[in-house]
Amino acid sequence: MCGIAGMIGRHDPALLAAMTASLRHRGPDGDGLYQGGPVGLGHRRLAVLDLAGGAQPMRSADGQAVVSFNGEIFNYKALRGELLAAGQVLRSEGDTEVLLAGYQHWGLEGLLARLRGMFAFALYDLGTRTLWLARDHLGIKPLYHATLTDGALLFGSEPKALLCSREIDRGLDLDSLDAYLDLFYVPPPRSIFRGICQLPPGHWLRWQAGEQTIVRWWDPQPRPADPRLTSLSAWAEAVEPVLREAVTLHTVSDVPLGAFLSGGLDSSAIVALMAERSNHPIATFCVGYGAEGASYEERPVARRVAEFFGAQHRELELDIDLLGDLAPLVRGFDEPFGSWAALLSHRLSRFTREHVTVALAGDGGDEVFGGYPRYLGLRLSEHLSHAPGAALSLASGVLARAGEPTTARSLRRWARQFLAGLRLPPAERYAAWVGYAPLEARARLYSPALRERLASAPRRSAVAMAFAEPDFGDMVQRAGYADLRGFLAENVLRGSDRMSMAHALEVRVPYCDRLLVELMAGAPAPMRVTALASKRILRRVMRGKLPDEVLRRKKLGFTAPFGVWLKRAEPQIAADLLHPAQIARRGLFDPAEVERLWGEHRSGRRDHSHRLWSLIVLEQWQRMYAD
Repeated sequence: MCGIAGMIGRHDPALLAAMTASLRHRGPDGDGLYQGGPVGLGHRRLAVLDLAGGAQPMRSADGQAVVSFNGEIFNYKALRGELLAAGQVLRSEGDTEVLLAGYQHWGLEGLLARLRGMFAFALYDLGTRTLWLARDHLGIKPLYHATLTDGALLFGSEPKALLCSREIDRGLDLDSLDAYLDLFYVPPPRSIFRGICQLPPGHWLRWQAGEQTIVRWWDPQPRPADPRLTSLSAWAEAVEPVLREAVTLHTVSDVPLGAFLSGGLDSSAIVALMAERSNHPIATFCVGYGAEGASYEERPVARRVAEFFGAQHRELELDIDLLGDLAPLVRGFDEPFGSWAALLSHRLSRFTREHVTVALAGDGGDEVFGGYPRYLGLRLSEHLSHAPGAALSLASGVLARAGEPTTARSLRRWARQFLAGLRLPPAERYAAWVGYAPLEARARLYSPALRERLASAPRRSAVAMAFAEPDFGDMVQRAGYADLRGFLAENVLRGSDRMSMAHALEVRVPYCDRLLVELMAGAPAPMRVTALASKRILRRVMRGKLPDEVLRRKKLGFTAPFGVWLKRAEPQIAADLLHPAQIARRGLFDPAEVERLWGEHRSGRRDHSHRLWSLIVLEQWQRMYAD
């Protein structure tokens, strides 16, 4: 796990050194630079595999290719064996040289088709004078790029590397702002900066003679299932060996390794499968809260799971000062990132790094196996969307008059969102459930000038477009696909990468294994979720391997008493970050609308904590990057 940076089309050693140095937090164990003609590659290393021989940038045995690589190739040993059998010369024991030799032997497309891992790499072919940038299947590892006025290309693991150049347009991209206020992240290929782009997950970029080409090389669209998989037991038999192998591959490490353990099904299943092959206690890590967060507490269940598997369990009790953690949070992303779960990841990663260098996490389990309540909501909505309009209006009116508690599992909040989406077409319905502020809500928030500027541009949710894109699939399959492309990649995985790498912790996510995702792309809705259970296949796979308490437990999610923390910080926020005069000075939002959100939130009529936090983060970002 590392940080990469570089350029092509320009020779600027000082800039290359600065870009590489800006990523030191991602790789504190070493650095390296390669400069040859019009290309420069930089690397910051977090040593996890081949501690003695894995320095980068690395050149191929024949000197005709050089790579700077961030991530891990989990099946590199099998690929290494294939390459050696084919006569390729390999001088090291790690996965980086496998990329170089694999590219030379199979070509880029052939190499990518064989990889199981998380990666973002820059590979320069000296013979063809071609630079390749590639990003892993689901976007576990980030990669940003920018084209300068002379055609030169800059790239790096995080925007901060590109911002080392004064030629980058740092202006606020208004379309990206609009997307952020809905999703709390900026979906690729844009970023919040006008002059910086993201390479989307599963894409490669080729730069040759000043010309750029970007191609999607992997797409996990829904597909017809294997005709032999007609029952839950058949699906479980097909999935179990793939999942078991994925977890095994993800435990290969030359440094101390552990796992996050919440007590939920996803993390508990990973710990169970790790324990099967481990000859020593697994190090597990969990967060909890005091009395104010009782409805969010998972430590008692996590403790019992850890005891069940004889794990060496550690807990961290959180009581977060929102404003004290705000600047480090924003600095970790370089962009506004509105999910306050990042605060939890920030603290948990720092705590975990004190004990291990690598941690396995359950990210992706909900998207791959069907764990979110909104998937069941989709199935129910197919029937209820035909209910009489008067009945739906009556139910919506009752919920509108009821308050919304800020505790975990607020059924009133879920029911209000569910009913609000029933009259929409399926793609827009799902986008409304995943998003935080529909178009009309964002329009109310904007200042008149900004509203007018955005009104001329067509706007459709990236979630709705992803939901509608596949030619095949039921509504739950389409939702899972949209979440793989959006919520998982850009919210969950982005937050995990930035907050863990801020502390030089490598987080691995076995549920995002390519073969597992491809297999589950064929699982129809009834195999994923019913009124009685979610993640049905995973529960069947883990039957007899986990305590019944875990298998029966309802989903809680990675959440916290954020409403309480926000209330404590409100006087300072209202007097500074979201003061009406400050909002008016920015010229983006209507101060009266922001005050209305605060008023409804204070009264308990609505829980606007998520939206208010997104505005707080945005204001802090502007102070750090735009002022």
